Amino acid sequence: MVRILCLSMLFILTCTAVAAPSVKQLFKTVNDGVVELHVTAIANPKPGQVSYKSTTSESLGSGAIISKDGQILTAAHVVGRATKIEVIFADGSKTSGHVVWVDNLIDLAMIRARKMPDNVQVLKLAKAGDYTIGEQVIAIGAPYGVSHSLSVGYLSGVRDRETIPGTDITPRLLQTDAAINQGNSGGPLFNLDGDIIGIVSHILSKSGGSNGLGFVVSVDTVRDIIASEPSAFVGFIPHLLNQVQAKAINNQYGYGMLIQHVIPATLAHKLGFQGGYLNVMIGRTPVLLGGDIILEVDNIKIKDLPAAIKIKQRFANAKKGEKIAFVYLRNGVKKEIFWEVE
Repeated sequence: MVRILCLSMLFILTCTAVAAPSVKQLFKTVNDGVVELHVTAIANPKPGQVSYKSTTSESLGSGAIISKDGQILTAAHVVGRATKIEVIFADGSKTSGHVVWVDNLIDLAMIRARKMPDNVQVLKLAKAGDYTIGEQVIAIGAPYGVSHSLSVGYLSGVRDRETIPGTDITPRLLQTDAAINQGNSGGPLFNLDGDIIGIVSHILSKSGGSNGLGFVVSVDTVRDIIASEPSAFVGFIPHLLNQVQAKAINNQYGYGMLIQHVIPATLAHKLGFQGGYLNVMIGRTPVLLGGDIILEVDNIKIKDLPAAIKIKQRFANAKKGEKIAFVYLRNGVKKEIFWEVE
């Protein structure tokens, strides 16, 4: 009996000894494919601020290199308002980046680095569904700016959301107890094969720090969004008006997208659209009034979320030389402008 117990203990210790180096080796294998992002972005109004003038703020996040030509996956909330992105690689080298596309409904985005280091590590996306609750996972990112920090945990759950209107995409979040903090957002979550099973999105926490309730956009959803060929980033941050809100601001049409911010050096900026300047609260949501209200794009009236998604799909399918009309309100006056696709 004693011999059996000794052999059992030896087996357990041996398995533990084998497992520990595997995490070490995994970190060495994939770490070079993780980047730190320093972002200058258009800031939200401060609490209680009524009159708003566009300013910027600094933030940080993480990203995952998925191609040698500089494609980097990250979270939408990290770069969605970015005016400047600095990409810092594992070897300490730096370059600038620009937003390729943003999907705020999913909290997923892609940026492209201007220059890549030699022999850059490209990370691999796992196959859709290639994960199991209870398996060990690791996250690498820059929590509070502490670069290339490793945290280890388990896959705790799978959480499906409602299907996005007008599409067949059902967003899926994976839940993990691996430590995730500010700065981890946009970074990869790996399985022990070194494949990405998700991109870090957010945590649930009363304190603001990790409580073991972290959520990542699943690899299934990442693959679905990439396969849908998202439209290029247009450059305005909208608020979709419902009929009650439209009536409250004297929008006689009863629908539209109220522009909150316009990102410099984007299509929206080039076309001359204007963001808001008067900060109000609608329920618990801060909304900037005074900006342009886009009523329709290419004869698609923006009455609801499916219509807004249809417009994104229209942008994605636009061909060079086509002219797309934007109908909008500015100070109550209906106007129209055309974009010739370049």
